[in-house]
Amino acid sequence: MIKKLIMLLMLLVSLATANAKCDWSTLKLQQWNQRNYYKWYVSGKVLDDTCVDYMFLMYDVQTKKVDTLYSNRGLCEVQFNKKGKYKMYLKVWDRCQKCDTSMVREVNLIYFPKCNFTYGLRSTTGTNCADSMVGEMSLGPWTKGDTCWQWYSYIWNGPLLDSLNQHDWDSMSNDQLYMYYDFNDSDLLWQKGPGNDARRIVLKFPHDGHYLVATQWYNKCLDQDTFFFTRITIETCVTTGIKTITKEEPKLIGMYDMLGRPVYYIRKDEVIIYLYSDGHSEKKVVR
Repeated sequence: MIKKLIMLLMLLVSLATANAKCDWSTLKLQQWNQRNYYKWYVSGKVLDDTCVDYMFLMYDVQTKKVDTLYSNRGLCEVQFNKKGKYKMYLKVWDRCQKCDTSMVREVNLIYFPKCNFTYGLRSTTGTNCADSMVGEMSLGPWTKGDTCWQWYSYIWNGPLLDSLNQHDWDSMSNDQLYMYYDFNDSDLLWQKGPGNDARRIVLKFPHDGHYLVATQWYNKCLDQDTFFFTRITIETCVTTGIKTITKEEPKLIGMYDMLGRPVYYIRKDEVIIYLYSDGHSEKKVVR
């Protein structure tokens, strides 16, 4: 029994001595993030040692799954596509000294379930021709006294959007539209934010075409946001009077036999061709 205790103590001392040999004080882990895009960068003099290596791991709290992340010269980049909680682990070890350490960074991607945008199309001419819009963004999950929230609204229209046929304009996903359109500043018709006044949009469309409305809710404290795309098509509206057209019945202008000769007297069982004023003809057998 005493022998086992001595061996255990010797092992603990050995491990403590090994870890004491590893100086991790220069090790640094930096983090940047914009929306759902995160970067981590590990640096430190200790990494110059060829015995030292490291690995980035991502733990998904929801699925309990661990994935190894790719890194390039100490830089690791991840784009999260789902809300939830995640933990990024940096494992660093010294193969020669037999010691290691780790660092953890938590990521909490929140979801803004109360964000919505409602709008209506109107006419400024008092007709059924819609040429303007009035819309409003909700406050989202903002609560009284919360100073983290900002709101932005944008409207674009330009040749690139107008070149889309109606089917593509209606059927493209937001991701496809985002990749297709370059969001030129010259196409920007409306831009407001970050104040509360950006939540209300009142605009008279300058001409027909495809208009892309983007509404954005941004939490500056978490550096996370969400946004909606709304697509509006303005078409030429032409009002015309209603004409009543009276259609005349075609008149009979001649009767002919099978040889094309005019017929003045009709005989029984004779084939007669009737020619009408609208150009059509009709063949009948007289009974």
